[in-house]
Amino acid sequence: MSDGGTSGKRLDYLLLTGIAWTAVLRWPAHAISWIATGVAARILAPADYGVVSMAMIAIGLVRMVEDFGLDAVLVQDRTIVGEPQARLAGLVMCIGAFLCLLFVALAYPVAAFFGEPLVAPVLMCLSFLCIADALQVVPRAGLQRAMKFARLAWLQFLQVTVTQGVLVAGALLGWGIWALVVGALCGALAATLLLFAWHPYTVAWPREIARLSAPLLQGWRVLASRIAYYAYSSADQLVVGKLLGKDALGAYSFSTALSTTVAGEISATVTRVVPGIFSEVQKDPDALKRYFLVLTELLAYLSLPVSVGIALTADYLVRIVLGPQWDAVVVPLRILCVYSAYYTTQILFGPILTWTGRFRANMWCSIVAGVTLPAAFLVGARFGLEGVAWAWAIGYPLANIPNAVLSFRAIGSGVLDWLRAVWPASAASAVMALAVLAVRWLLPEQLAAPLAAAATVAAGGCAYLAALRLLFPRRVREMIEFVKVLRGRREGGGGA
Repeated sequence: MSDGGTSGKRLDYLLLTGIAWTAVLRWPAHAISWIATGVAARILAPADYGVVSMAMIAIGLVRMVEDFGLDAVLVQDRTIVGEPQARLAGLVMCIGAFLCLLFVALAYPVAAFFGEPLVAPVLMCLSFLCIADALQVVPRAGLQRAMKFARLAWLQFLQVTVTQGVLVAGALLGWGIWALVVGALCGALAATLLLFAWHPYTVAWPREIARLSAPLLQGWRVLASRIAYYAYSSADQLVVGKLLGKDALGAYSFSTALSTTVAGEISATVTRVVPGIFSEVQKDPDALKRYFLVLTELLAYLSLPVSVGIALTADYLVRIVLGPQWDAVVVPLRILCVYSAYYTTQILFGPILTWTGRFRANMWCSIVAGVTLPAAFLVGARFGLEGVAWAWAIGYPLANIPNAVLSFRAIGSGVLDWLRAVWPASAASAVMALAVLAVRWLLPEQLAAPLAAAATVAAGGCAYLAALRLLFPRRVREMIEFVKVLRGRREGGGGA
């Protein structure tokens, strides 16, 4: 099936176990993070978090681009091995060391900008994250190449556990703000050491840079894509805060979080394993098309009912989670669920371009979105929060058309194949919506929000599953057979 010699069923097994390991460890990691944050927040002062946030504003954007996109290039281009890989590793480490020294030099000017002297030593300490990130680039890429998804999942779990464990311990010991700083550094150090143990590698001085021009050019294109993504993904918050004010921004932030958290987690669980899979079969269009359509259908089954369900019960959800004073969240939340539903069913377009080496095409698609979406937010803001939400729901699918067209060409597919992949979940979600609306119409208005929400969720879930079973029995059986690869490999002694 692939140029790497991996059999089809073996690759199916690696894909499914990767998704399973990521899901099994990702959610406990989030739970640990939430619990630890809750404990630490009761001990530390809001000012402690504020100072660290000020320092992370400076470091956050740089950490997104500090590897010059070479992490993606190393996963996609499996011919980069030996001496070229060692020189690229050396280059990444030089960039990390330079950024670390740069932040040390800028620490006091940044502190002066915020008017908070404590930002300087905090920024100096956190600047070492740049070095840790640089040390992790090659081994992380190596684990993706080898499709060691279980190890990558355990790595994230370990880093979160160490970070949050040190945070809580430091808070209890009275370290104050340094509990946050030391926790972040210890988590990064633990991850780095584990990566070295799992995937040792050599480093060489980045000489003869001209011979590395091809991967560096591709890395620059990845970098440009990430900057464009950062621009349009944060522009809505900037526009709302600037034009509509802090109250509107608070409501909009909750709308965004509630509409994307669950669906985003589902998508992230899948997209964490596709780099290794897509890069493995990048020269086999039939295999690439198969995995794209299977994963798109799987994402649709899991995420579409979530987005539709949240949209239909947004008023209940807001009253239960936030309280009646946050009613302004309801309408934009429903609109953003429309965007979330589309987003999760097309989230693999970008990875198709990236992990098949089409970095230039992906860069220009990102730039198109980076230009058009902020303009759409500016226009939408004239109509309030609902207008900004509609800018996402309408503007994003339009801005994403070039990405879709190029992705379909890359796998020899078309929009009809994609529609067929999302059709069962879409139709079942429509049946679910009718059931939820019917239950809402029958429920007494004075019924408490938690009870009403429970009734509608139960009715919607049963309707969704029944619709899939009755309307699409063959498609459901095919998906079950695909998942049975896990059991078959386990019974046959296979392993990841």
